[in-house]
Amino acid sequence: MPLPESIKVLGKKPHVTIYHHRLPPTLLEILWNRLRILPIELFIGKCDIFHTSDWTQPPTISAKTIATIHDLTPFLYPQWHHPKVIKAHQNKMRHAVKKCCHLICVSQNTQSDLFKLFPQVDPAKTSVIYESAETKYSQFLKLPAAAQAKKKSVIKKQYGLNNFILAQGTREPRKNLNRLIDAFLKFKQKYPKTRVQLAITGKYGWGQDVTTKDPSIKILGFIPEKDMVGLHASAICLAYPSLYEGFGLPVVKSLKVGVPVITSHNSSLIEISQGAAILVDPNSTESIAKAIEKIVHSKKLRQQLSRRGIEIAKKFSWQTAAKQTLMVYTSLC
Repeated sequence: MPLPESIKVLGKKPHVTIYHHRLPPTLLEILWNRLRILPIELFIGKCDIFHTSDWTQPPTISAKTIATIHDLTPFLYPQWHHPKVIKAHQNKMRHAVKKCCHLICVSQNTQSDLFKLFPQVDPAKTSVIYESAETKYSQFLKLPAAAQAKKKSVIKKQYGLNNFILAQGTREPRKNLNRLIDAFLKFKQKYPKTRVQLAITGKYGWGQDVTTKDPSIKILGFIPEKDMVGLHASAICLAYPSLYEGFGLPVVKSLKVGVPVITSHNSSLIEISQGAAILVDPNSTESIAKAIEKIVHSKKLRQQLSRRGIEIAKKFSWQTAAKQTLMVYTSLC
């Protein structure tokens, strides 16, 4: 897979070297997580600190390791994941909790899950560092009103949308899309003259895929990243009734463009939305349908949530995340 341009340009900066090895992640999972062979230094040379993510935990010769823990649902709710994903996470975390000098969690909720699942972890060797959306999301509201309106109009025309509720994320059981569809149909049954649409975006992941014959529900599938800001910004609201999230990035994206959010009263989603969303019981289609009704029929509520969301979104910044991560690196050197 070719490197994205956003990564390539980093290689032009001083003191930055990019090592691009065309090796499949499944092979690395076997070599590093299971067999524990081929230390990372054999691929990139000597290093002081190596920072890993969800999938693999490579052995090192002398480098200290840090791991970011995004999501522990493979342990908490294995029924929502493919067996291959579960096994990879089990293998990775078995080594991470033993070998890593520090563990970074993307939310307080994920940190709490970490302590429950792995009580041997020293809390002093963990940090909570929030993720964020790309800068382009927060930049959208700085555009002139005419430019914002044009971007929204272009996106709606491109994808055949009018007034729509956005659902975004990989299509898999945990995203709870079947209940969202049922809730939307319940809303439509109560208000048969409504012209509101439901746009479901995101690639197929695994499990039974969502289907519908209702023309007002558009399953758009994968959307290029260049269109995502406009898609979030032009929605009536984001509907994200996930059954559990380690962070919930689509929520932050919508908050940053001032779009109201419907999300679940669980996991990190309460922590991330902080009163800037309508919280629902994700196991209740009635709860989700009532939230849709509230947000569609109340302009005042949408405005209140929009203002609150814009303020809350300011605490999610990649600049802040980078500074906090650098502090962790420095503490280990």
